[in-house]
Amino acid sequence: MATAGLGEGALLLAVAAAGWATRQPLIFASLGPTAYELVERPRDRSARTYNIIVGHFLGLGSGFLAVFLMHARNSPNVLQTGIVDPPRLWASVLAAVLTTLLTLALRAGQPAAIATSLLVALGSMQTARDAVAIAAAVLLIAAIGQPMRHLRMQVMTGVRRSTVTPQPAPFQH
Repeated sequence: MATAGLGEGALLLAVAAAGWATRQPLIFASLGPTAYELVERPRDRSARTYNIIVGHFLGLGSGFLAVFLMHARNSPNVLQTGIVDPPRLWASVLAAVLTTLLTLALRAGQPAAIATSLLVALGSMQTARDAVAIAAAVLLIAAIGQPMRHLRMQVMTGVRRSTVTPQPAPFQH
C-alpha cells in the first residue's frame, strides 16, 4: 500500500519537476488518476500506454472542439470565477460526450481523459501553449510510468504467488 502511494508521488514529482525546470504547466489534475492507475491498477487496460496517450489526446481534442463549437473561448474560466455560463456548460457536456464516445470507439478507455477534456472546456487550459504542455505531460507520465507499471505487475504477481498455499497431491491407490 505504501509502495503504491510512493510510486504515484514519484510519478507526479517527476512531471512537476520537469514543469518547474522548463517553466511549463506540466502538472494538472487529470494526471493524478493516471498515476494512480499506472501504479495501483497496472493490469487495467486504462493503464496501458496506448490508452493513456490516445485517451488523453482524445480528451484534449474533444475539449478544444467543444469550446470552438459552443463559442466558449471568451467565456469566463469556471474554476477562477465560479461562473458557469451556457457556452461553458454546453462545451463541458459536449467535451465529455465526445471523449467518451471516441475513447470507446478506439478502445482507448482512460477515465482521466474526461478530466483533461474538462480542463479545456471549463477554460482552465485552452491556449496552444496549454495544449502542448498537456501533450508533453501525458507523454512524460506514460514514458516514466510504464516501467513502474511493469515493476508493480511483477511485484503483484510475486505477492500473489507467495500467498497461495500449495494444494496437497490427490490420494492415489
